[in-house]
Amino acid sequence: MKPLFKKTIYLAGIFIIIGLIFLGYTYTARNMKSYVINGLEKSFGTKLSIAHMRISFPLCLQLKGVKINDTITIAKVYIYPSPASAFFKKTFIFSSIKALEPVIRIRKGHYEDFAGFGQLENNAGQFQRDSKTIFYVSRIDVENATVIYEEEAGASIELVKINAHIKSPYAYLIAGRLLDFSVSGFIKNKDSQASLSPLRIKGWVKGDYTVKAKLEAQDVGLETLGPLYQKYLKQKIEKGSFNLNSRILVSKNDLKADCFCKINDIIFKDSANKISMPLIASFILGFDFKDKAIKIDNLQTNLLSLLLSRS
Repeated sequence: MKPLFKKTIYLAGIFIIIGLIFLGYTYTARNMKSYVINGLEKSFGTKLSIAHMRISFPLCLQLKGVKINDTITIAKVYIYPSPASAFFKKTFIFSSIKALEPVIRIRKGHYEDFAGFGQLENNAGQFQRDSKTIFYVSRIDVENATVIYEEEAGASIELVKINAHIKSPYAYLIAGRLLDFSVSGFIKNKDSQASLSPLRIKGWVKGDYTVKAKLEAQDVGLETLGPLYQKYLKQKIEKGSFNLNSRILVSKNDLKADCFCKINDIIFKDSANKISMPLIASFILGFDFKDKAIKIDNLQTNLLSLLLSRS
């Protein structure tokens, strides 16, 4: 009887330990979910929901069904804590954060509704001061993202299969310090839903939120330019594509981009043949964030002379 009694005691002890671990896990996950949602809502200044949250091994916090306002949905987020957090009080250090399959919707003329980002900087700083809790992260990775820019007329520009990496030359990403980013993906062309054009952008962000980057896009259909194509090119041009190289500088007040564009395989409506001569354009694109005004300077192109010769 004694061996049986001992086995029963051992089994009961194991089940009690498992039960306590489960209850502790459930309590921790539930409270952590509440804390994360509360903190992010204060930071973004908008409604946020998380369908499911759990802790897995190797140690990782998994979020599923993340929704920010009506503008961002994320299928899964993996947050990997760093062991260094154990040595600091009220400081959370994450080795990496990975977001899978986010979908971002931006509506023209409604930028202030975009996930409350107009309040993000002030609210995030205020939340950090109020909570007396500090967060650090070494890198952020985004996989298979989609960005949809919707215009008032119902037309849209869609970027798909986006992968992005954000890191800092320092140990952690900290507001006010330099960070590097690289983004690659595809532009979905208007003329064919199956036609995807490669897009790459790489650069850095300074502490004063100055952005300097290089952008490359290849074989983008002219129809994808939306209103620009409809207003200036559609009347004479049947079809075509272009390659774009641009150096971009973004400050707090405006955006400036030095652009070089090469137009390929252009077909005019009054001719079934492609134009053999190379068509190029270089210009400086400016955008004033305050006045929402677009300005084009130093335009040099042989496309205009070709269009005028066919008028």
